[in-house]
Amino acid sequence: MNESFDIDAMVDRLRDAAVGEDAPRRVRAIIEEVVADPDLLAAAVPHYGEDVVLFEDDTVSIWYAHFDPGKMVPAHDHQMSAVIGVFRGQERNNFYEADGEGGLRKSSDVVLEPGDVLSIGPSAIHSVACVSAVPCNGFHVYLGELTTVERSLFDVKAGKRLPFDAASYDALIGADDG
Repeated sequence: MNESFDIDAMVDRLRDAAVGEDAPRRVRAIIEEVVADPDLLAAAVPHYGEDVVLFEDDTVSIWYAHFDPGKMVPAHDHQMSAVIGVFRGQERNNFYEADGEGGLRKSSDVVLEPGDVLSIGPSAIHSVACVSAVPCNGFHVYLGELTTVERSLFDVKAGKRLPFDAASYDALIGADDG
């Protein structure tokens, strides 16, 4: 990557990579290249201060993701493959699996530092928290039209699956509980 990073050019490349065979691998390769120099990227990308959908159609959703320190996005699914590349702050992803009693239990976690990339499969359930003193920013690429898919949120403590809607999200978003 160079100092003349162009978000529109990245979006065009990701749109092309998301179509056809081996899309998750091709999308990941682009995101790895994009976040390879996180300091340069952080200086070149506007600091939007919130999530922004950069592009979405039926093949790919490309988001600029923003997470505030100490806040955690509740456990959720995507129903499609995703690739996450971080360029500012630290993002922890907690992954969950069924506990055999109708609930979920944490199965693992991954902390992404600037320059790190993570691929997530279509059946994954995870929560996301900013674990740095500064906001965490990255590009999250979903291999489908994320805003139109029927998804779920999970109240891990209560063992409940909820619809992914504004009311459920607002009820569950909160402080990072590890």
